[in-house]
Amino acid sequence: MSKRLIVTTLAILAAAVSVTVALATPAVGTIGTLFARGTLTTPVNAKADGITLRTDHRTDHAVQKIVFAPGATSGWHRHPGVVLVTVESGALMHYNSNCTPELVAAGQSFWEAGQHATVVRNETAHDTVVYVSYIVPTGAALRIDMPNPGCSVE
Repeated sequence: MSKRLIVTTLAILAAAVSVTVALATPAVGTIGTLFARGTLTTPVNAKADGITLRTDHRTDHAVQKIVFAPGATSGWHRHPGVVLVTVESGALMHYNSNCTPELVAAGQSFWEAGQHATVVRNETAHDTVVYVSYIVPTGAALRIDMPNPGCSVE
């Protein structure tokens, strides 16, 4: 392979990474406190009372508290595993990648998983507090910033 081709290929890759980073929408106005993160050293295959939890390999479990100030946004993101979110106080608007909003109020929960981007916003005048439980591949990031899929909200 010629030196010129290698340099050109590296330049194209660097540009692609720069565009992806530039299009990502990070969180604004949130304060997260990670309470704990631990590794489930063997795969899980649990079933009880109509609930099934199964993993194919070792996974991490993490628990976090996130405070959303008025006007705060999670930024468009996804998770590498499964996430359960419970709103302790306040309310959030949860948008999926087809731009559909869902109001989630205190005492309610929602889940996120997969490759599709979502965003959570505090559109109220008061702080909103949530607790998040993550089940992710061992060592994985808890969230991955994503570009806005074309929705009018950030």
